[in-house]
Amino acid sequence: MKSLIQRLKYAPQKSVVVVGDIMVDEYIFGAVSRISPEAPVPVVREQRRELYLGGAANTAANCAVLGLDASIIGVVNNNDVYGRSMASLLKKSGLSADGIVYSNTRKTTAKNRVLAENHHCLRIDNEDTMPLSSVEYAGVVAQLEQHVKPGCVILVSDYAKGVITSALLEAIKKLAQQNEALIIVDPKGPNFAKYRGVDYLKPNASEFKQIVLALNIDVALSMVEQGQQVCRQLDLQGIVITLGERGMHFISKTEDFFSPAFKREVFDLSGAGDTVFAYLAFAIAHRVSMVDALKLANKAASIAVSHLKTYAVRLEELLDFSDDPEAKVVFDWQQLKAELDILRAQGLRIVFTNGCFDLLHPGHVRCLYEAKKQGDVLIVALNTDDSVRRLNKGPERPLNILEDRATIIAGLASVDFVTSFDQDTPKEIIELLKPDVLVKGGDYKVEDIVGYAEVTARGGVVCVIPLMQGKSTTKIVKKARESGISL
Repeated sequence: MKSLIQRLKYAPQKSVVVVGDIMVDEYIFGAVSRISPEAPVPVVREQRRELYLGGAANTAANCAVLGLDASIIGVVNNNDVYGRSMASLLKKSGLSADGIVYSNTRKTTAKNRVLAENHHCLRIDNEDTMPLSSVEYAGVVAQLEQHVKPGCVILVSDYAKGVITSALLEAIKKLAQQNEALIIVDPKGPNFAKYRGVDYLKPNASEFKQIVLALNIDVALSMVEQGQQVCRQLDLQGIVITLGERGMHFISKTEDFFSPAFKREVFDLSGAGDTVFAYLAFAIAHRVSMVDALKLANKAASIAVSHLKTYAVRLEELLDFSDDPEAKVVFDWQQLKAELDILRAQGLRIVFTNGCFDLLHPGHVRCLYEAKKQGDVLIVALNTDDSVRRLNKGPERPLNILEDRATIIAGLASVDFVTSFDQDTPKEIIELLKPDVLVKGGDYKVEDIVGYAEVTARGGVVCVIPLMQGKSTTKIVKKARESGISL
C-alpha cells in the first residue's frame, strides 16, 4: 500500500469533472445548560457558525486535495447567503467557480447542523428538489461542454435535488463518448434506469436494495448475483457497494471481491461517501486495480469519519503505520528517506533511536514508548547480525536474527518504522535520514552520543532516556545460563 501511495503521489495529474447537487454544510456550534420550559428540548446557546462545501462540492474538494485537476459544475442561488458564499468556499479548497450556474429562483441546498459539545442535536435542510428549469439545464450543459476533456473522469453526484435528470444524464453520456471519458455515479432513486450506460455506480447498501427492487431483480438471490444482474441490465463495468462499518463490495459481470473497512473511532459520518467517491475516481483515473482502489477508498473513509465536520482527506494521511507490522520494516534506506520526506513535509517530527534489541524486555518497551513521546514518527534502527557480533556482547549474540528482531519491534504500537545498519555506528544513517530528535537509552552524556553533532547542527534535539534498573538482555542471558536454560 505504501509503495502504491508513493507512486500515486508523484503520478501525472489527471482531470475530473464533478457535476451534480452542490451543497453547503453549515455547522452551528453552541452550548446546552438547560431544558426549554416550552417543550422537553435542549436550549442551545449559539456560539459560532461555520460553512463548508457539501455534496458534489465536497467531492470536488476531495479531488482537489488529491492533486486532481478538478472542475465542479452545478447550480446555486445568487441571492441567498449560501449561494453568495460558494465562490469563496471553492477558492479556499483550490477550486474555481467557473463551472457554477447561478439561478434567481432555485434555492442553494444547505444542511444546517446544530451541535453542542460536539454532539449533533438537530439538522435542518434547505433545498429545492424540482427538476432544472430549461435555462438552468442549458447552463449546466454549456459548462459540461466547456470542461469535459478527452480521457477525463466524470463524477455524477446525484442527491436527488433535481439537477441530475434523465435528460442531463443523456447529455453527459454523449459528451463522455465523444471524449472517451469514464462516468462514475453516486446514485439516488427512484429512477435508477436513467444510469444505464454509465461505467460505474457507487450505491450504499440501502440504495443497492432500492436498485434491485426497481429493476425487478429476484430479492432471493445473493448480493453478488443481484449485483451481476444490475451490471447486465444497466450495462455497467462494475458496481461498488459501500457497506458502512463493514467495508465495500465490488461486483462486475464476471467477478467480485470484498474489501473490509479500516476501524477507527467515528466522530462524524458527514461527507464520508463523498470522500469514497473521490478516491474511487482518483484510483480509476490512474488505472489502479479495483482491489487497490477499494483499499484506498476504505482507508480514506476511515480518516474522514474520524473528523468532526466534512473533511477532505490527503493522500499522505493514508500512510497509517499501525495497520501492518511488516509494512513498518523498511531496510532500504532510500525508500525510507522518501517516506520520511513526505511526512516531514506535513510538519511531522521525526524521532530516531538505535540498538540491538536482541531479547525484547520491559526496559526496551519503556524506552521506545518514551522515545515516541518526543515527536510524531519513531524510527528504530537495528544493528545487523554482523554489527552485533562486532560489539563483543558474547559469542552467542545475537540470539535472534535481524529479520526476527525487526518483526518483534515492528509489533510495538509506539514504533512507526524499523530499519537496520551494518556499520559500527549509526552515524551514516543519521546523516541520511536527518531526524529532528535523536534518542538513546542509558546514562550517556548527550555530547557523547553518536549523531549528536549532525542532529544539533540542524537545530535538532538529542535526549537520553534512563534505563530501567535490572532490565537488560545480558542479565536475562546470564540468569538463563545460571538456571541451566539453553538459549
